Amino acid sequence: MKHTFAALLALVLMLTVLSAPAEETVLTSLDLSELAGLPTHYRLFDVDSFTKPDEQSGQVVKIKYKNDLYDKPYTNYIHVYLPYGYNENGTERYPVVYFIHGNNGDSSTLLGNQETVSTFDHMISSGLVEPFILVAPSYYYDQRHKLADLETFVTELRTELMPMIEGKYRTFAPSPDEEGFRASRDHRAICGFSRGSFTTWYLFDRMLDVCRTFLPFAGAIDLMGDGGASIEGIRRAIDESGLPYFIYMACGGEEDLAFSGCRSLAQELAKDEKYFSYGTDVEKNHFYYVQSDNVHQDLCSRYYLFNAFMDGVLWPVAPAEN
Repeated sequence: MKHTFAALLALVLMLTVLSAPAEETVLTSLDLSELAGLPTHYRLFDVDSFTKPDEQSGQVVKIKYKNDLYDKPYTNYIHVYLPYGYNENGTERYPVVYFIHGNNGDSSTLLGNQETVSTFDHMISSGLVEPFILVAPSYYYDQRHKLADLETFVTELRTELMPMIEGKYRTFAPSPDEEGFRASRDHRAICGFSRGSFTTWYLFDRMLDVCRTFLPFAGAIDLMGDGGASIEGIRRAIDESGLPYFIYMACGGEEDLAFSGCRSLAQELAKDEKYFSYGTDVEKNHFYYVQSDNVHQDLCSRYYLFNAFMDGVLWPVAPAEN
């Protein structure tokens, strides 16, 4: 009888645990508008819980490929994050973010960090964001000597990397070619940190036809000082394309070496209501700036990406069906 009662008690306790509501994700927010000189907000998740391994974990794939676009053949790598539940034989399609690393990084900088991967897993499993694919290439065609050629990198990205990745994994592109990429531009974003941010600015007028959202983090347009991108060039690309677009800019605080340049640029852009209407409504606005208190570190990109998702700039969670 005692054994029967103990078994029943254990069953009741187990059912109680299973039926208990899931713990709500707690978010906090910092208002650093005064520091930014613009109305802004910066959301924070619980780092201790979000950086721990998630039971619903995605996977990171490392792909080796050869490149013949430069002065001689090079072997390079690209890293891809696939969300939990991605099935090679499935039919579900996913939006895609192309992330570009900073000056001292490579394609593994973001996705080689397990806490960042766990953060992406928790963002999805908590229901805060829709599942997504993140692709991390490198603009260095010669990683050991840190050699880069941005003009050729654009060609590499459009003609080799995007067809290779989006022909293998199910993004929204109906076909892995220029026509398919243009048709799916609303479901593609380009993001970069520091020198990767400069690269993101550089890519704006060269990728606008295949990408709607650009997220430059901790790097102003003239960060590298070689005139590769300009506000006038961005305005001209907008006029010529006539396509919808959104720029989501973010930076750290006063200890971030890009702080002054980013703040000045954000304030200048926000004054131009025609091209850079300020706010997070992607249907009405074209530009937003997130001011944080972070230092200058590539891995802060996971926090800025989280904010972009939470602000609805990157594919907000679809409303539940009644």
